[in-house]
Amino acid sequence: MRSLFGILLLAVVAGALAFRLPRLGLRPMHGDEANQAVKAGDLHETGIYRYDPAEHHGPSLYYLTLPSIWLSPARRFAETVESTYRVVPALFGAALVLLLLLAADGLGRPAAVAAGVLTAVSPAMVFYSRYYIQETLLVFFTFAALVSAWRYARTRSVGWAVAAGASFGLLHATKETWVLAAMAMGAGLGLTALWGRWCGDATAAAKTEPEPEANSKPRLAHGAAAAGAAVLVAVVLYSAFGANLRGPLDSLLAFVTYGKRAGGEGLHDHPWHYYLSILIADHPARGFLWSEGLIVGLSVVGAVEGLRRGGVPDGAAPLVRFLAFYTLVLTALYAVIPYKTPWCLIGFLHGMILLAGVGAAALVRWMSWRPARWAAGAVLLVLAAQLGWQSYQLSFRFCADPRNPYVYAHTSTDAVNLADTVGRIAQVLPRPEEMTVHVITPENYWPLPWYLRRFDRVGWSHEVLQDPGVDLGADVIVTSPEIQEKLDARLRGTYARPGLYGLRPGVLLALYVRDALWQSFLARQGAGPGR
Repeated sequence: MRSLFGILLLAVVAGALAFRLPRLGLRPMHGDEANQAVKAGDLHETGIYRYDPAEHHGPSLYYLTLPSIWLSPARRFAETVESTYRVVPALFGAALVLLLLLAADGLGRPAAVAAGVLTAVSPAMVFYSRYYIQETLLVFFTFAALVSAWRYARTRSVGWAVAAGASFGLLHATKETWVLAAMAMGAGLGLTALWGRWCGDATAAAKTEPEPEANSKPRLAHGAAAAGAAVLVAVVLYSAFGANLRGPLDSLLAFVTYGKRAGGEGLHDHPWHYYLSILIADHPARGFLWSEGLIVGLSVVGAVEGLRRGGVPDGAAPLVRFLAFYTLVLTALYAVIPYKTPWCLIGFLHGMILLAGVGAAALVRWMSWRPARWAAGAVLLVLAAQLGWQSYQLSFRFCADPRNPYVYAHTSTDAVNLADTVGRIAQVLPRPEEMTVHVITPENYWPLPWYLRRFDRVGWSHEVLQDPGVDLGADVIVTSPEIQEKLDARLRGTYARPGLYGLRPGVLLALYVRDALWQSFLARQGAGPGR
């Protein structure tokens, strides 16, 4: 029944929120997260946004974060906290389940509920829904475009055409890799049509026709409305609501930069099977095995059921077949691109989850004996619960541990200790926020700008500048061990060296504190200068 379906899906949404919202500040900020948070904070404080075609990706994440900042107690960027930002992808990650309401007549209600459960508990979907980067929003707007297009196919309503176009505009305004999803959609439509002709499946083809009460206005006008909505949304956001008219052009020129980056020969190059290896079986150390093989396996079942004639209930074949081809093509595109970061996998993983819902419903449906159906459903729920257990472990216990397959070049918890130490040292001064800090390291120093955001006087450099006019007499200096000797030759005054801190795996930072300040700090701590 529709009412039961709605109740079940809302319960799944609540479960998805339960995995995504608690303790959002638990994990140290990744460098990419910190970078995005600083951009959002700048937009909030200055009202200015300018798209950079070489970095940072599109503006949708920043604009959608503004309500979260407005509703928080923070009045300045320095007062915001991790949860202010991470709540945005967390809500969009849970809202993916709600969108299944619009696809239920194409997937089948049992399949939609199963897909919702898997979306809610998938370790990757949960982990990256708690990550302040564009990826979860990219998946949400991709699915929003798909279900809006499906609703248009069923109703021929211009409203759904506009909704699909606006979703594509938001896709473009989120991340440059949206073109991969668009390519997979185009291939999926073409292959679905060819498959239907090859099978001679007139019944499935008829199911793509609009409902009897559907609006029959010309499709050309609807297509123009969709295209107009897409262009309007993208132009408004990239131009910062008209303040930067070059932004839309830069958003197109960016494909040159990202095309070269995707070509490989860099730090993030990985083999074609990198993503599938993480999903199917990741064995980082003795006693650890992480796997979303249940989703991958059920997605294969769902795809096969959709492609064979009569494999899925009436009305489900067109959408399921499209999803099978779309997911296969998108997975292949991400596999052949050498440049790989683990969060990118949730794009095609979501397609697998939708197919896995179909596969789970098919497994239960195959059981002709009612007790066997209940048993199959119970087994699937137990396996889904095991995915939920993994989600808890990876998002709360091992959220910054290198044994977590979704942790990638992640900030060490020691970096938080460094920031905390600097903050406590600043309390010795009459105006702590005015303490001068120099960060000098050839390494990528992110996320330190996030952790040092409360200080007004922070300098950043990738080398020890030889200009004699450069003052190297800051209250606190953070530097890399390999350039300490060069730094020591340029320092003004004497400094204590409390120790080394880890920024990320393989990257250490040394802390220098002006000697008089350090002695005052020790005295306040009650340690005395001799300790």
